Amino acid sequence: MLSASFQSCPENLSGGVTESTKLKKKKMRLILTLVTLLLAKVGFAQMSEIRGSIQNGTQKDISLFRVTDGKAEMIANTQLGVDGSFGFLFTPLNEGFYAVGYAKLEKGALFPFYLKKGDKAEIQIDKRRMQFVGKQSPENTILSSWIKLTQELKVKSIYFMELPLSTYQDFFPELTRIAAETHDFRKTIKTKNENFNRLMTALTYFDMDYYAMHFLRTPRKEFAKKEDYPAYYKSIVVDGKFKNDDVLSTLYGEALLVDYADFAGGKTTNIDERLKFFSTDQQKGVYTLFRMTPFMQSYPQYEGMVKSYGKYFGSESLKKRVDELGAKLYITSAGGKAVDFTFPDQNGKMVSLTDFKGKVVVLDIWATWCNPCKKEIPYLKKLEEEFKGKDVVFVSISTDELKDKGNWLKMVADMKLGGVQLYAGGFVNKVTDFYKIETIPRFIVIDKEGKLVSPNSARPSDPKLKAMLETELTKAK
Repeated sequence: MLSASFQSCPENLSGGVTESTKLKKKKMRLILTLVTLLLAKVGFAQMSEIRGSIQNGTQKDISLFRVTDGKAEMIANTQLGVDGSFGFLFTPLNEGFYAVGYAKLEKGALFPFYLKKGDKAEIQIDKRRMQFVGKQSPENTILSSWIKLTQELKVKSIYFMELPLSTYQDFFPELTRIAAETHDFRKTIKTKNENFNRLMTALTYFDMDYYAMHFLRTPRKEFAKKEDYPAYYKSIVVDGKFKNDDVLSTLYGEALLVDYADFAGGKTTNIDERLKFFSTDQQKGVYTLFRMTPFMQSYPQYEGMVKSYGKYFGSESLKKRVDELGAKLYITSAGGKAVDFTFPDQNGKMVSLTDFKGKVVVLDIWATWCNPCKKEIPYLKKLEEEFKGKDVVFVSISTDELKDKGNWLKMVADMKLGGVQLYAGGFVNKVTDFYKIETIPRFIVIDKEGKLVSPNSARPSDPKLKAMLETELTKAK
């Protein structure tokens, strides 16, 4: 009996492990194992799979894309198998359109599919054409039919070098025919997924408009006159064309907005006039960035864009793009505003860049373990002496890790380092992050107004730094 087992086991009296306890622990481990397996199964069920093969191709890899702001954003890449096969297993962040494609080829080399968590899709690619293989989700069954209907139109529109070369004489009749069939096709979009039904219906309009307008923008052997355009072109421009941001959930959404603004705007190139064609801030932000980014050569230009159009960059994705553009211009062009910072000196006093407004600032990003940094110290001391009494301040920022802070304090004292000595707390800090600093020493020159003179200047051992400082002091007069 159970009671007898307690009486016969000395361990029971001294706090040992009983047979009952062992059994309970065994059951608990079994339960935990089952729960772990169940959770793993649930997690795996949330993953989506896209696989396929490429025929008649020469490329060695293929990429997976998601849609961000109306264009493809690469999220993964994989090598092709010897037979051209590939596969991606991932958890989609959002339900919607995804694509695989050739990362190094033009944007048209994208092959779309629609995914929800747990969906599977298989496709076969032959150069610039695709087809779904086997049983598909209800959404991809509809998408597959759309691709079959419009694929040749897409190829003729986007791949103007595809043989046989297409001209308006063969494109216009096909555009007219498919436009007529599209009306009936929309009636077949009746899945249980209302989100897909809405996006897919919108996509039929977006794709047709994009193929029609893009055809007119590409080089051709023969160009049509406006009087040769089929009736479809008269239906493209309408007030309030893009009532919501569904267009930015499609692979060619950004390109469509650009083509539409050009097509509807005619000779009007003023960006403010073009923005009137769009309904939402997101659309206006995407169009503005597309048009203005290629011409951004300096941070002041960037500031002007943000001042004029910043209200359109409210979404998380656009904010990220704008911030990345600003950071790039900060570190690649003079005239940009230097990033402010606050670090302690050797006595613990907090010092900020703004404390030196009205002076030319030389930042020295260094560390005690960096031999090239230490080699610059004698030249830096000499430079400090030469500019003594002038409106120039030398600020050295140590990137030593916390464990080496003592080494920094000792070196500052032993070598009687001059200027302003600050401790950033490690290599990863606001300054190194902002200027994307990967190697030290790094010297940065900032003018009296807090603007960059050089984000990556010559070192003190190079006479060019002294000349730059003298020039800045002359300018200030």
